[in-house]
Amino acid sequence: MVKSYNELTRLGKLRRMRNLAFRALSEYDLQVQRIKFLADDTNITFKVRSRGNYYALRIYSDEETTLTENQAEVFWLNTLKRDTDLKVAEPVQRMNGDYITITKAPGIPGEKRCILFTWVPGRVLEKNLNPKNYFLLGLTMAELHDHAESLKPLPAKIQPKKWNRAFYYPNEPVVYSDPAYRDLFSDRQVEIIDQVIVHADIEFARLFADREQQILIHGDLHYWNVNLYHGELYIMDFEDVMLGYPVQDVAITLYYGMDRDLYPDLREAFQQGYCSRRAWPVERHGQLETLQAARSVNFVNYVARIHSSPQEYIDMRCEELEHFLEQFG
Repeated sequence: MVKSYNELTRLGKLRRMRNLAFRALSEYDLQVQRIKFLADDTNITFKVRSRGNYYALRIYSDEETTLTENQAEVFWLNTLKRDTDLKVAEPVQRMNGDYITITKAPGIPGEKRCILFTWVPGRVLEKNLNPKNYFLLGLTMAELHDHAESLKPLPAKIQPKKWNRAFYYPNEPVVYSDPAYRDLFSDRQVEIIDQVIVHADIEFARLFADREQQILIHGDLHYWNVNLYHGELYIMDFEDVMLGYPVQDVAITLYYGMDRDLYPDLREAFQQGYCSRRAWPVERHGQLETLQAARSVNFVNYVARIHSSPQEYIDMRCEELEHFLEQFG
């Protein structure tokens, strides 16, 4: 008897997804020589070799993005390629000219959305953290924001998500206050998260009152989504592209690495790099920290939902959120 997809082990699921990957790749003008599993953090990614060239095929999670958001990702990447010299992972056209493949395979429920990208060379920036590279990262973000401003108004068909609330992913379950998850959260931790959301909602309302300043932002530009190659930065993973404000992008990038000894120097270098091209977008005291706290709340809720042993992470982040309230509450 053939097992259902949800009954399979992780390896069993990946085997079926590999079959789906071959089906998706048949839509491209490639002579596929090999595909190799690469990652399954949220989406599933395979490394593809074809006639000596390498690509990355991403199979999107139904929970993380929608087709409309994938279209926004492709739109920005193609216009960046057209208009700038920035190094980004480029979507590859199918034989019919489209960029998004929707396919299915036996033993996998429903249809899956896939995009094939050019391979990004180099080593992940997380292995090369220093002020020089963070200056380049700040400059790169400023260039992305300059380009995004040049695209206003966006075509009507481009409808990315907005980071206008703590839980902004499509159909995102909110579990931190769900009785079914109360063994993970103390009453005090639920209260802390509630209070942070109140502060975040005030900040989101202030930001989104100014619709004229909304632009496309990367939405996830951290040091695992950037490669360093021959002194240049290559930007990946635009799947979280959002309609928002530059300060939100800055908050997301600077959220990562705050526990590192070098962080103050990295933050300063990032700001210098950004300000070498654009004005620093932080408008008021506590704005950056409030947005970062909102992101932390989102992560706490996500980890509680998907991780097999989330308690240590929840406790650590809630302690940080309590410190945020003591300083800015």
